[in-house]
Amino acid sequence: MRTNRQIEVRRCRPLLGTFVEIQAVGTVVAKLEGAVEAAFLAIAQVHRLMSFHDPESDVSRMNRDACREAVRIHPWTWQVLKAAREFSRNTDGIFDVTIAAQLAKWNYLPRYGARFGKVSWRDIILGSSGHVRFRRPLLIDLGGIAKGFAVDRAVELLQRKHVMAGIVNAGGDLRVFGSASQLVHLRHPTQPVRTAGAVRLRERAIATSGIYFARTKNRGHCVSPILDGRTSGAASDLISVTVAAANCMTADALTKVVFALRERAAPLLTRYSADALLLEKDGDPSWMFHPTCARSRQT
Repeated sequence: MRTNRQIEVRRCRPLLGTFVEIQAVGTVVAKLEGAVEAAFLAIAQVHRLMSFHDPESDVSRMNRDACREAVRIHPWTWQVLKAAREFSRNTDGIFDVTIAAQLAKWNYLPRYGARFGKVSWRDIILGSSGHVRFRRPLLIDLGGIAKGFAVDRAVELLQRKHVMAGIVNAGGDLRVFGSASQLVHLRHPTQPVRTAGAVRLRERAIATSGIYFARTKNRGHCVSPILDGRTSGAASDLISVTVAAANCMTADALTKVVFALRERAAPLLTRYSADALLLEKDGDPSWMFHPTCARSRQT
């Protein structure tokens, strides 16, 4: 049934290791339902291609075979790998998808019974025709940027299907599109009933990374799954970092960089026209503000 009244369709599904919610606004219910279904199919495809845990995914095939021979991967996976190498180059290796071996050592990822030496993003060789090989045995985990990429693909598909406005939210990686702005509240990771702040977004994305599951190792040393790719050291001084940027993949990648650099990440945030909210273990949140994003603060 066609009407001039705006209608909102909202659906939620378990994907990408979290719950993915899509809101779509338009005037024809059937078209909105079809667009949302297509967006979920795109997200599910990213999940199949870039899962660390699925033995048939592109990521698993690379981790298993790329040190011996070139592995042909899907154009989407190749695109994410290319973006990951660019982030690594621009951050002097702070962002590095080859830290998966360290995450496996700390039991954040499956070990697969292998031991790995010192590696970095420079050991990933992107060849022509979608082929990838590794200079030496290593493990990659596309994790957060794959999730951000999935959100971006879903938004692009919804826009291509003429959805007027909407939100795609994948467990902290969120992107808003359309003419209206949306106020997004940032939950305090250790106090769920309290907000750490709020950001008003329009045609913008936001991502949050936090050390909610830090583990205490031997001799009282606390580790987390957020690492500095240069040293393999774990973040510990901050509880969470939230970054707003033009797209979700960029926002997610920058959260790891801000964890490592804190205020010294300001030039990179400016380079990507991004904003960051740093939440300390104790005390109030602090903003690193770039004037592209309207924001408010609630504590």
